[in-house]
Amino acid sequence: MAIFRTDIEAIMYITIIAISLYILNRMISFLLSRIRRVSVKQKNKLTYTSRVISIGIVVYLLLEGFPSFTEIDPEYSAIITAAASTALAFATSEIFANFMAGVLLLVVDPFDVGDVIKIKGKKGVIKDIKLTRIVIQTFDLILVEISNKEVISSLILNYTIKLGNIKTFEKFKSKVLAPQDIGNARLDLDLVDEGTLTEDKEMRELYNQVSEKDIEKLHSFTFKMQYPYKKFRIKVDKTDKLCARYKEIFGFKPRFHIMNLAFDIGVKFRIITMKAMTLLNYQPLFAKDIYKLIME
Repeated sequence: MAIFRTDIEAIMYITIIAISLYILNRMISFLLSRIRRVSVKQKNKLTYTSRVISIGIVVYLLLEGFPSFTEIDPEYSAIITAAASTALAFATSEIFANFMAGVLLLVVDPFDVGDVIKIKGKKGVIKDIKLTRIVIQTFDLILVEISNKEVISSLILNYTIKLGNIKTFEKFKSKVLAPQDIGNARLDLDLVDEGTLTEDKEMRELYNQVSEKDIEKLHSFTFKMQYPYKKFRIKVDKTDKLCARYKEIFGFKPRFHIMNLAFDIGVKFRIITMKAMTLLNYQPLFAKDIYKLIME
């Protein structure tokens, strides 16, 4: 037995319900964006769940709401249903695959809105997570959409550090330090002991800022540059001064390490900052200044 008495009534009610659910989802998204106590992760889960339920309601009404469907001969009904199901399966196979991949991403939770990531060679900030795709703003300030299916099958590199409930400086430092920070691999300062003390002081200053502002995550971005062997020591000194100038922008002095020694020397830079958009806007300028220094 159909839910509605006539097909016209079914069309009217289903249209009204669909529009109402759309408005309701928009209101939920708007209200959640205004509530600061709810984390971005929780907001995504709530909006995702409400959209899935809304889609389920509309699909159920479409299948069970029209009386004319119940008057069709069972044999023809079976043929029509099979044909429609096959056509729908082909038409929505990609959408369904992306939808299920989105559900898996929601469960695994490899990233969140505002995280700095690298997927399929694209580096940038997650701007939006939708039912079937994610939106990334790259360092060229271009919005790129990647389907959830592609995201699941790709290597995901997340440059964002989730701090959680870190109560002590020692735990904070162990979580923020990169592997190359441990040991005496640094060559950007002449005295290792002095460099270690300076870095500890800067790290403690960063920890105090994070604690005072109740920051939940930091963004630790790395990139590589090639230096010529000629006058390398001079260029390293100039690079250290350049990093010191960018401390005012990023909030923490960018660090660099020697990755390999050859005719060209690979140097790996690491930027730590509290704001993803600061990284997005100023990392290209920082890299450009390094390039100018290398080419002097």
